[in-house]
Amino acid sequence: MKKALMILLCLAMALGCTAAFAENAEKEYMGTISMNGAFDLRCVLPEGYQLTTRLAEPGRYIASILADESKPTMTISIAYNELLSEVERLNDLDDDVLAQIAATFQAEDGVEVSYMETVYGSKLMVVKEIEGVIDYVDFYTVYKGYEIEFVLTQTEANAGQSITDEQIEIAVKFLSNLDFVAAE
Repeated sequence: MKKALMILLCLAMALGCTAAFAENAEKEYMGTISMNGAFDLRCVLPEGYQLTTRLAEPGRYIASILADESKPTMTISIAYNELLSEVERLNDLDDDVLAQIAATFQAEDGVEVSYMETVYGSKLMVVKEIEGVIDYVDFYTVYKGYEIEFVLTQTEANAGQSITDEQIEIAVKFLSNLDFVAAE
């Protein structure tokens, strides 16, 4: 009986390692960012999208993630913020600080701020246009002092159509699988 349990445990561990390897094998290198430590950025691009780095400086990274005109444009911006240098994740901020950050987004008319989580439990501030068509959704989070902003914008070909829940799920999945890997 013990031997059978050990074999099952070994098989489960082997499958887990294989799944983890497969997940990491799909991730591609985006760039390196270094301020509060040096990190290689790795991601899994949504199907049909390609990444174009727009800016890569020591404390800032900006990239466009584009597909054909039928899909929204994605833009990711990562910037080190010294005021947040001691903050591991957005989850660590209290309600007052979150309200201050939300107010910067709400300075624009016609947006609502809500919260979601990645599949790993990292808090995301979601800024969604509420007047008329929802043609952009902005996701904001913090990781190790870096502010991460990920924006979905509807293309001209889809003008008049709102960003869908499915497209929002794709963005959350992208952010869930975005890795900051310590650079060697």
